[in-house]
Amino acid sequence: MPRVEIARVDGMKFPSLERLQARGTRKWTVYDDDVLPLWIAESDFPTAPAVKEVLQQMVDNETFGYTPAPRASGLMDSLADFYEQRYGWRPNPRRVYWIGDVVRGLLLGVQYFTRPDSPVIVPVPSYPPLLALPGAAGREKVETSLELDDIERAFADGAGSILLANPYNPLGIVFDADYLNKLVELADKYDARILVDEIHAPLVFDGKHIPVAGLSDTAAERVFTVTATSKAWNTAGLKCAQVVLSNAEDDRIWKSLDGVTKDGTGTLGVLAAEAAYRDGVDFLDEEVEYLRETRDWLVEELPRRVPGLKTTHPDATYLLWLDFSETKIGDNPHPAQWVRENAKVAFNEGETFGTGGLHHARLNFSTSREILEQALDRLEAAFK
Repeated sequence: MPRVEIARVDGMKFPSLERLQARGTRKWTVYDDDVLPLWIAESDFPTAPAVKEVLQQMVDNETFGYTPAPRASGLMDSLADFYEQRYGWRPNPRRVYWIGDVVRGLLLGVQYFTRPDSPVIVPVPSYPPLLALPGAAGREKVETSLELDDIERAFADGAGSILLANPYNPLGIVFDADYLNKLVELADKYDARILVDEIHAPLVFDGKHIPVAGLSDTAAERVFTVTATSKAWNTAGLKCAQVVLSNAEDDRIWKSLDGVTKDGTGTLGVLAAEAAYRDGVDFLDEEVEYLRETRDWLVEELPRRVPGLKTTHPDATYLLWLDFSETKIGDNPHPAQWVRENAKVAFNEGETFGTGGLHHARLNFSTSREILEQALDRLEAAFK
């Protein structure tokens, strides 16, 4: 194996650019090596020691068979402990189940836990797979804003569920209890479900993440939650998300689904997720602090390097939503393509996030300060 070069940046250690490219994951293989990839929500942090250690043990033990029996796994209790300590709500570990990934879990949520054939609300801008999910489930998609009046109109017109990223991707919003309680009231009023993606919940800088299902008994009945260690501990390729159910009827329905419907979880992912929740908190805290400082630096530095650029100041996630409409390419509806071709930096194209995404792009800042400095230099040169 090639030597791993480590660059220390603000208390965190990152592999060198060459070593990151050698990971060979999607982030590093879609574009040519001369493009700096700040697009897909995959981080460049080194693997948390607790996760790396358990994976190494599994390799040494040749633990490559099927997933363990749930009774032999500590994942459910580890997740429940983490939720209680981090967010102040303890889900019932007996109602926590694994699934291959969050999108798959939400797809099953739409298919089996909402009114048959009812439309699905997707607020925009939205994480692109959520926009595709209603169609994959054979449902109509209804795009709305995050305004509660807009959401209520969609419920009143017959929508049976809403897909909500909490915290919100790509805007980095940490929803407060007032907003979430009002959303629960609307769901209850219109006999609808709230299908929640909490994958970014560990990455909160300002405020506190509130699990929607833990707000009230009514919320527990209306909410279907899916989460994962994929973003906070960069484990997406290990294929293990968690469905967190909060009422007996949902639990009954889940248990009635056959294995073909629910299979797809990786054995390494189960043990890695358990280790992350149980033993990866110190690493997470250091990561969050680094991301907080990086966010503050970028929000100040980006408009200086790119005149006219506007950016969000996210309270969570490692994602910035960039508005290029007042830059020198303001008449270009696809700024990410222009930036990739002219600055050799890859962002996600805003158009893929739904209505209102034109002239926007999403930037992933979960990388070293050195790589971000290179990206800023390239952007500054391209926008002169």
